[in-house]
Amino acid sequence: MKKKKKQDISAELRLWRKRHKLSQPQAALKLRISPRTLQEWEQSRAAPRHLALVALRDKIGR
Repeated sequence: MKKKKKQDISAELRLWRKRHKLSQPQAALKLRISPRTLQEWEQSRAAPRHLALVALRDKIGR
């Protein structure tokens, strides 16, 4: 995945989490992923695969 797309997803996740006043562990629980995975995604070190991305955007309303 291109770096720009990773950064967009990272920003969307952080914004969603902060808007809902969730810690990373709380947000990870709601998204049904590990806190480590969320941390990696938010820091653009990794990005969700296509199916995970579709499900993720459905959950966070993007």
